[in-house]
Amino acid sequence: MNENNKNCYEILKRLNLNPKVVTHIPILNYETANKVDEELGLTGTETKTLFLKSKKGDNYYLFITLASERMDSKLLKNILGEKITMVSADEMNKLTSMQPGCMTPFGFKTEIIKKVVIDPIIYKKDKLILAFGSETMSVEITKEDLKTILDDIYKEKIVYIES
Repeated sequence: MNENNKNCYEILKRLNLNPKVVTHIPILNYETANKVDEELGLTGTETKTLFLKSKKGDNYYLFITLASERMDSKLLKNILGEKITMVSADEMNKLTSMQPGCMTPFGFKTEIIKKVVIDPIIYKKDKLILAFGSETMSVEITKEDLKTILDDIYKEKIVYIES
């Protein structure tokens, strides 16, 4: 268990939440994620958290949606007011200790995040699956519990995509 995993557990404990946390083989793509979900009996919908930065490189953002959805760069530019790009694997690891394909929206030093853009489609699913601070742990969580976590951590930084 790494520091991010411990931080994720501390957040759950502080907020008195008890979702299903599982340990598994490393997941770095959705094919493996689906296989692990089936093996462990997880029935939630896979999500993705993209770690983004401004083209200037001075602002960091998260974009949270379902794994099946695509990122609309133009829409995000309109919401954030600047062009964005994906954070490189090296920079992601340096800033969050996570790897591409297993980014989670909490458990790391979240003060670096300027805004969190949430696709409200995630709240149309009862249960969601997301990384839990590393490629070897995941959490199956209710939409209400995820909203509680995000509202607690990011407060005024959350922006919803209008549907």
